[in-house]
Parts: sequence; C-alpha cells; structure tokens
Amino acid sequence: MDPAQLIPVVDPIPIPGPWFDVLLVVTFVAHILFMNVVVGGAVISLVGHARNTEPLSRSLSKKLPTILALTINMGVAPLLFLQTVYGQFDYTSSVLMAGYWLAVIGLLLAAYYGLYIYNLKFDGLGGLRTPLLLLTLGMMLWIGFMFSNNVTLMLRPEKWFDYFKTGGAGFLNLDDPVLYPRYLHFMVASLAVGGLFVALRAHFKKDAERLKTGMLWFMRATVVNLAVGVWFLMALPGEIMMLFMGGDALATGVLALGILGAAALVWTGLTRRPVLAAVLTVVTVLLMAVARHIVRTAYLAPWFDSSQLPITGEYSTLLLFLFFLAVGLPCVVWMVRIYVKPANIEGDA
Repeated sequence: MDPAQLIPVVDPIPIPGPWFDVLLVVTFVAHILFMNVVVGGAVISLVGHARNTEPLSRSLSKKLPTILALTINMGVAPLLFLQTVYGQFDYTSSVLMAGYWLAVIGLLLAAYYGLYIYNLKFDGLGGLRTPLLLLTLGMMLWIGFMFSNNVTLMLRPEKWFDYFKTGGAGFLNLDDPVLYPRYLHFMVASLAVGGLFVALRAHFKKDAERLKTGMLWFMRATVVNLAVGVWFLMALPGEIMMLFMGGDALATGVLALGILGAAALVWTGLTRRPVLAAVLTVVTVLLMAVARHIVRTAYLAPWFDSSQLPITGEYSTLLLFLFFLAVGLPCVVWMVRIYVKPANIEGDA
C-alpha cells in the first residue's frame, strides 16, 4: 500500500503556508524556553533536596507552578500553527498513538497539581517533598516523551502501517533512531536553561554563590548537549543529514551558527555572564528551531509542501493575531522579569 493513501486531504488555509511556518518557529521558541525552565528547575530543586540545599529548592518551588502555566499557554500557539499547516500529519499521528496521547492531558493536570502542592505544602511535607517532586518530574518527562513520539511519528507516514499490526491499539514510535536523541536534546537543554534561570535570579539579587551554582548547571549541560546534538544529527536519515553538511546552504549555515552559539554559551558559563548567556540562549534556540523546521520539511518533502497549500486569501486573521501579539508580548516580558527577579521577602532565599 502506498503511504500517500493514508494521508488525509488538505484543507484550504487563510494565508500562504510560509507565514504559518514563521509563526510556528517563533512561538515554539517561547514555549520551549518556558518548558526548559520548569523541567530544569524541577531537576535542580530535586538535586537540592539530595544535597541538602533546601533554600534553593524552596525558592524554585515558588516559581515552578506559574512557569508551568506559562509553558502551557505558550504551547497553544505553536500547536495551532502546526495543526493548521501540518494537521493531516499531526492529527493522524495523534490518533494512531491513541491512549498514549490522550493520557497527556491527565498527566499534565496531575503535574500541575503536584507543583502547586509542592509549593504550598513545602514545609509541611517534610520527607515527602522529594518523592512528590520526583513523581511530578516523572510525569513531565513522560509528557515530553509523548510529544517527541508524536512529532517523529507524524514525519513518517510509512510507519503508520504499524497500526494495523496492533489490532487497533495505539502504538509508539519506539524503533525510530531519531526519537531518543531528539528527546534528550530538549531535556538536557532543560538542565542548562533551568540553571540559567537560577543564575539570572541570583544575578539580580547579588548572590554570588547561587550565581556560581546556576552557571555551573548551565555550562555543564550545554557541553553535554553538544554531544547529544551530534548524536541527533548522525541519527537523521543520510539524505537529510547531508543537508546540514553542505548539501543545502541554509541548513548548513543554520547548523554552523548554532554550533558557534553553543560554543559562545559555554564561554558565558565559564565567565559567569548570565545576562549575555540569556540573550545568546534565545538566539541559539531560535537557530535550533529553524533547523528543526528544516528537518520537518525534508522528512515531509515526498508527501507535502506547505507553500503549495490552497489559500482563501483571508488576511484579516493574520493582522488580528499580529495586533494581539504586539500588545501581549510586552506583558509577557514584564511577567518574565518579575519571575526572574527574586522578591525581597523573607523565605525567598
């Protein structure tokens, strides 16, 4: 059977597909940075319990619930843009995962409650703090793994035939060699960005010791993620990997700039420059998001080209979105600044 027969018919979209591609990449960067902070912050807080550095864990506990809420909100836009242009692939892979994908909603709600309980009952939980946070972190890591399964499965229509081998049950894309380095690339980055979050707050509070701790997490995780990134690149199908090795000017340039950005991040970690590190992190993550889009486009090239989608020419929706983006973005920046800068109140050490 031809895999093309399994791909649903596309629907017209209001504006040309490349517009949505740009918006998808940009909004994904915002979402993934918040996700990195909440996952990395949870890991650092968990390690803080093991190392008996409770003040750091307590400080992070106050921020994690709201950051998870921002992660969810920031994830709505890229998910909608993905479904608008690539819905025939994303919806199909979601349906094929069946119960695994539906479980994400319940686990996300449970993780949300877990972080709130961890914060509000921090002192009263005593020895239960560590297992509660470990369970909550495990749920967030599982959710990330399900997303990685979905976005890799949507890129491989030929893999969809496995559904008929399961007797109608859902399945995961576990035999895809790209799945594991792709997932780890995001999770290891969370340790770096979580450490950077700690360092930024310490920088504004003039806490040299905690600044050192945060930048050590940032630098070490960035070095490890360079190795994971190489694994990710080598795991790609040969023809796609070669796009980044000179086969395509844009792909090669994006990868080269991304590597330079990662090297610069290591330097900022060594020299403990958290503000510069934050700026370079946003730029580097943007480059990686562009690389991720190039990979997606290359995978789907035999089946799909977003620039060839039928359009209705309804630009009013784009203008309305851009208006609210211009109004809402300063509010988001303001909220981030509030949460990065620690409050000068007792107990927020």
